Amino acid sequence: MKWVLAEPDAGAAAALAVRAGLTPLVATLMVNRGITDAEAARSFLSCELSALSDPALFLHMDRAVRRIREALSSREAITVYGDYDVDGVTGAALLFLALRELGANVKCYIPDRMTEGYGLNSEAVRKIKSTGAGLIITVDCGIGAGAEADAARSLGLDLIITDHHEFITHPESKTLNPKNEGFVERSVSRISDLESALPDAYAVIHPALLSPHAPERVRDEVGCLTGVGVAFKLAQALLGAKADDERLTQYLDLVCLGTVADVGRLSGENRVLVKHGLEYLSTGVSTKRPGIAALKEAAGLNGKKITAGMVGFTLGPRINASGRLENAAMAFRLLTTESREEAAELARALDAVNRERQSVETAIWEEARQICRKMDLAGTGAIVLSSEKWHPGVVGIVASRIADEFYRPTALICVKDGVGKGSARSIPGFDLYAGLAQCSDLLLGFGGHTYAAGLSVAADKLPLLQERLSAVARERLGPEGFVRKLTVDSATALGDITIDVMREIERLAPFGQGNPEPRLGARDLEVVSSRIVGGNHLKLKVRQGEGSPVGAIAFNRGSLLGRRVRDGGRIAAVFTPRLNTWNGSTSVELEIKDVKTEK
Repeated sequence: MKWVLAEPDAGAAAALAVRAGLTPLVATLMVNRGITDAEAARSFLSCELSALSDPALFLHMDRAVRRIREALSSREAITVYGDYDVDGVTGAALLFLALRELGANVKCYIPDRMTEGYGLNSEAVRKIKSTGAGLIITVDCGIGAGAEADAARSLGLDLIITDHHEFITHPESKTLNPKNEGFVERSVSRISDLESALPDAYAVIHPALLSPHAPERVRDEVGCLTGVGVAFKLAQALLGAKADDERLTQYLDLVCLGTVADVGRLSGENRVLVKHGLEYLSTGVSTKRPGIAALKEAAGLNGKKITAGMVGFTLGPRINASGRLENAAMAFRLLTTESREEAAELARALDAVNRERQSVETAIWEEARQICRKMDLAGTGAIVLSSEKWHPGVVGIVASRIADEFYRPTALICVKDGVGKGSARSIPGFDLYAGLAQCSDLLLGFGGHTYAAGLSVAADKLPLLQERLSAVARERLGPEGFVRKLTVDSATALGDITIDVMREIERLAPFGQGNPEPRLGARDLEVVSSRIVGGNHLKLKVRQGEGSPVGAIAFNRGSLLGRRVRDGGRIAAVFTPRLNTWNGSTSVELEIKDVKTEK
């Protein structure tokens, strides 16, 4: 692994430290994240809900609100149409609950992943019409549903689309519906161009569709919203409330779950929503969401301070599991039920489905790993694997794990009836969408962005796809592109990382996509003690110069003991510092990411 030390503007960091009253280290971390202005730094650290933008800045918001209020006053039946992933389910639950609180005659429809696939479909539109609904509101889908919007209109159904995915603006290209693993890049910027690319719906609420009068700062901060964040904006406009109004804050747990699970960028308005949502999840102040309380209990998180990591790796997967292996209706019921008994039953059921999902995922992962270990990886630019036995609901997760483990762009494809459909994930430096574009003549369809894509391909073209995509990756990445790089925010002395500094660093949270945890580097560390704990974790005490020993842990790195790390030896380390509280005592601990032996 190659360490790359960030090179922030030292002058900008020093000026920010003075003007914003920050320690030099925290000022450097903020400059590394693009924050150089004192006012922006104070806003970032205070993270106030009141700073969120007015939802009226969305171009079609007034039109959407008027139509929904008409439905409310006439008791017209409304159907909220969601998606089967966490973002879609939480967004659908949020809008359903907000409409119900306003007295709406509202139902929810979430498509089945296996039989209907992603997004709005015409058959579902016909089913919804047969129930007597006059208005459909999508959540986390619909921006590419031109034919489905036409079908709704022909049936006399009004359609309001709320979505955050990219527009399909190139009808001549072979693309899938827009989704995290299948959408095309937007190439238009004028409002008239944007609107011309939209489905013919009653209204479209989308982060790219803002009033021409919206400040550029708002465009940047709103642009990262996920599906549930857009639903929150619509709910806010319907309620006519400020963002910190209790009528809205009761939904922040749902916004947090969906945003983090969808790997939304934790900057701009997402960061504000997630930070307050995590506090809401941690304190358990919600009396209207017994499902989340039951989910926390099933996940063993009762009484714990909930972090973005816990949402992403513990709570989110349980909500996602039903949509991956079964139908997401179970997760929707969990998030909307008022019955503690039903909530406990559903949470247990989702926990069981998640264990099944883990088992299916592990089996595919192990099979894929064995195939990769037999490959000539040195001559392989990209990994393309396929099987008729793999479950399409989990191949995206496995592709991500394989790409991370073997550090190659990776596609996993499920083959059925001679056609393969799959998901691909990339590594830093390789634009996956551009790479697939160079293979488009071999594909039935594809779409995506830099790091994630979806594709369909005839089974007999798979060997050619492996060969072509591999060659493209080798050409674009070059030899250095397959070397892992570990970016280091700053070189530091251990003595500078005090508890007070750590308290200041913690104010940069929540950490995640777009706002990574700080990574620091230190040299000339003496290993005071070392041992294996918890099976394969390396537990250390290290000291720099005459300073006091500091605790450190390297998860799943037990193999380093005796090889790079030994008592009395000296190492350089890249680490994330944390506060560790044990038996009432708080100290700084280092979570080691990588070490190198020093003479």
